Amino acid sequence: MDAEEVRQYFKGGIDCSQVVLGQYAEELGYDKEEAFRIASAFGGGMFYGSTCGAVSGALIALGMRYGHYEMNDAEQKEKLLGKVKEFLQRFTQSCSSTICRELCGFDFSKDGELQRAMESGLLMKNCPHYVQTSLEILKDLMPE
Repeated sequence: MDAEEVRQYFKGGIDCSQVVLGQYAEELGYDKEEAFRIASAFGGGMFYGSTCGAVSGALIALGMRYGHYEMNDAEQKEKLLGKVKEFLQRFTQSCSSTICRELCGFDFSKDGELQRAMESGLLMKNCPHYVQTSLEILKDLMPE
């Protein structure tokens, strides 16, 4: 997925978390609508400037692929934790942080910041890179 495709999603109101999870929807047994809904509360650092939505979308995808769901399944939990740790290390190495407000320079927990961010053009300029980075790392961590 190139940066312009990501921007088109953003222009249509689809957030970074949704774009990332949406790319893996079918592979994980969901349709894109379900994936978009699952990830809808995580854009803009949970709309609070916290963990980057591209990171959250990727972690949801990892959990859906490798997550443990049975009690006492330490082996599967360890597998997931290894994938999460590697993802976070690689994303941080590439992007310097996993925190939305640090990456984009806006704190969405403050009134008017989302509007300022949109008007600045920085989200459309910078955030596609974070989505692309998440997708590249996931491609390595979630082979088909």
